[in-house]
Amino acid sequence: MEVERVMPSLKVHLRGDKDWRTHLDQMLENRKNMGTSLASSKTHLDQMHQEITRTLEKITSREKYINSQMEGSIAEYRRLKDRLAEIGDKYRSAGSTVTDQSRTLAQITEELEGIKAQMDEKGTTMTDSGPLVKIKQAITKVKNELIQMELRIGVLQHVVITSKVNDKTAMTRDMHSEDHFNDLKTSF
Repeated sequence: MEVERVMPSLKVHLRGDKDWRTHLDQMLENRKNMGTSLASSKTHLDQMHQEITRTLEKITSREKYINSQMEGSIAEYRRLKDRLAEIGDKYRSAGSTVTDQSRTLAQITEELEGIKAQMDEKGTTMTDSGPLVKIKQAITKVKNELIQMELRIGVLQHVVITSKVNDKTAMTRDMHSEDHFNDLKTSF
């Protein structure tokens, strides 16, 4: 659609004059116009060139001045930059060391908690007087049983001794009575 709208403007109109002289005259006129334009433009371009050259010289001169003034600061900056890199390396190294130490601390803390729990358990066992009371009661019971056994042993010993004495007396009596019986037998 747009093409149809602009088509009449796009048509090329050919002029009927194909005379070479006309073309030559046009070229000469164009050359003359270019010469006058070139002269005025050349002076203007020369002025711009001179101005740009002066500005570049000023910039170069100021750059040299600033560089000479900043040489100490630049050297200090480089030194500080190197120092910063060195400190950064130390920081990263220390960071890894801190990480390792933190891991070790966590392990030690865990072991410490385990040991504390064991000590608390043993402490309550040691302070628990229940087993000690039971041991004391058992000792008292054994002592009482020993006393009773010693008493029984004493009674049994008495019974045995009494029995022996009775046996001996009975034996002696039997013997005397046998002797007496024998005597009686022999006398008859």
